[in-house]
Amino acid sequence: MSALDRYEPSLDGMRGVCIAAVVAFHACAQAGLAGWVRGGFIGVSVFFTLSGFLITSLLLRERESSGRIDLGRFWARRIRRLWPASLAVVLAVVLLSARGPLAVRSSDAVAATWSVTNWHVIVAGQGRLLETIVGPLGPTWSLAVEEQFYIVLAVLLAVTFLGRNPRRVLAVVASAGIVVPVVLANVATDWQPSLEFNTVLRAPELFVGVLLALWHTGRPAEPRRTALGDLAAGLGLVTMMLLFLFADYSPPWLLRGGYTAVAAVTALTIAGLLQRGRVARVVATTPLRLLGVVSYSLYLVHWPVMSVLTRDRTGMHGVSLVAVHVAVALAVAVALHLAVERPIRRLNASPRRTFVVGGAAAVGLTVLSMAVL
Repeated sequence: MSALDRYEPSLDGMRGVCIAAVVAFHACAQAGLAGWVRGGFIGVSVFFTLSGFLITSLLLRERESSGRIDLGRFWARRIRRLWPASLAVVLAVVLLSARGPLAVRSSDAVAATWSVTNWHVIVAGQGRLLETIVGPLGPTWSLAVEEQFYIVLAVLLAVTFLGRNPRRVLAVVASAGIVVPVVLANVATDWQPSLEFNTVLRAPELFVGVLLALWHTGRPAEPRRTALGDLAAGLGLVTMMLLFLFADYSPPWLLRGGYTAVAAVTALTIAGLLQRGRVARVVATTPLRLLGVVSYSLYLVHWPVMSVLTRDRTGMHGVSLVAVHVAVALAVAVALHLAVERPIRRLNASPRRTFVVGGAAAVGLTVLSMAVL
């Protein structure tokens, strides 16, 4: 039986580690402590690989249990999982920008609503790049990359399983999805926004997760190797911590294939944690696990919160401002998770109803954004 036939708390704990790195990176930057967690942004890359692994594993299990991949139901589940909290945050930012302390352009709000912030940043050009990325909805670029990838991945799996040797074909495609973008990143462009935000050029991090899922779900059942798992997970986590603390963009090695190396470290860590050894139990401790459970909501709200609670408005800086940012963002994230994300995710709505309601909400938010901003 695959380890993913059951809940793996260590993977939620891994999410907790990564969201802590991202939030600490942004909080320290806002508080004048930019050198403290220099590479915390790499947590986003870890999320990419973990998402690629989990989504591929879910789709492979669906294919094995039912004989097919229901694209409509898959996308409906993704909408119920991701859109409610995301649209709620965009709505809050729009309302706060219309009359209050935030400032977001209508185009930024519309891009975030429809999960295309990454392409919006690229198309807008250098002059508006920084304004969008440091705006309250800037972090939605990475969510856009993931959601676009989900669409392609689900279709890819559905098509490959129509032929012979689908796992082999998918492995070849995923391998090409790793190698080709890395080559393109080194020969096709020097423009950093495209290197950083382009879905194609960031796809290797997700495809590494796809390959890990193919390997993991395709293995026969065997006894756990906890010692080997502890070694792999321990080395991976230590490497991640060093990256979170010390990595940066100079020189831009991450954008030229470095993120793919990070993805390999992430895959090693996931594989080790799935052996459920001592390291997995440490990572699965309640604080980290619960932080991972609310990581999506926390990622959505942390930057708008920090954009409101600036040094000028609070009169605070340094460690005290970091503490306020983290505490308030976590409180808002828990509220969003409990009031919006979790209950709607658990609804047993049909795909048609999900598409209609989700589409209507997105259209309504688009109209509101253009009307008041």
